[in-house]
Order: sequence, then C-alpha cells, then structure tokens
Amino acid sequence: MLALADVAVVVSNAKASSAWWKRNLGFSSVIVAGSGHAVLVAPPGERYVLHLCEGFAPLEPGDTGIAFVTDDIDAAVARMRRGAVRFPVPPTKESWGTMAKFSDPDGNIFWLLEAPTSMVRATLNSRAPSRRRSSRPRQRRPRKR
Repeated sequence: MLALADVAVVVSNAKASSAWWKRNLGFSSVIVAGSGHAVLVAPPGERYVLHLCEGFAPLEPGDTGIAFVTDDIDAAVARMRRGAVRFPVPPTKESWGTMAKFSDPDGNIFWLLEAPTSMVRATLNSRAPSRRRSSRPRQRRPRKR
C-alpha cells in the first residue's frame, strides 16, 4: 500500500512558520523527534500535512501549487485577513468557481478554492479518524428501545 504523507514547503524558520499557520489558519503542528527538523502542520485531523522544511534547500518563494478548499471563500478570506494574511491574488470569480491565492511570511503562495459544500464535506470525511486517548477497547452501550 502507498499513501501520500506530506508535501515539503521550504521556509526560513520552521517554528515561526508553524506558529503563523496555527495563528492564522487554526492548523495543528507537530515537531517530530524533538530536533525541529520535521515541523508538520495541517488542519486538525487532516491526513496530509505540510512539512515546513528549514535549512535543507534555498528559499524559492512563489506558487507552491498547493490548494486548500472551502465552501465559503468570503468568510475564509475575511478570517485570514484579520490575521494579516496577504493575498497576492484576491478572491476572483472564474468560469469554474472562485479562487484566491495567499502567501506565507516567506512568500510561498497557496491556492484557496471555493467548492460545493458536498465536496468539502467529502474531503473532511476522508480525514484520518481521531485518536482515542485510551488503549482499552470501547465498550458498547445497549441501545435504548
């Protein structure tokens, strides 16, 4: 079996970038192995993550080709602008839908696409199941009749 795990995005400071994603988009972050090499961010519960890669390649600001979907682009853009997120391409209506492009502090540009609610829900439903805190199997309660 093969599965997509992460996409690397080169940043100047992975920990600061992680804080930016958390503050402005509500993403969760994880530092793998405590060394700081693998700083991963993603929307809570998402199976695919951004690997904020610091110091292993030169910064190459510009279009990453990475897209996020929302069913309400106006609300998403308003929330992100309150956090001072920059939009080099503001929301634009195209024949296929509405899109915008936003940038992180290093100039990496990401797409934001408006999609029908049903598609966004299907995307959310494909996320990894949340982890249980207990290692004990869940006991089922009898159904009320």
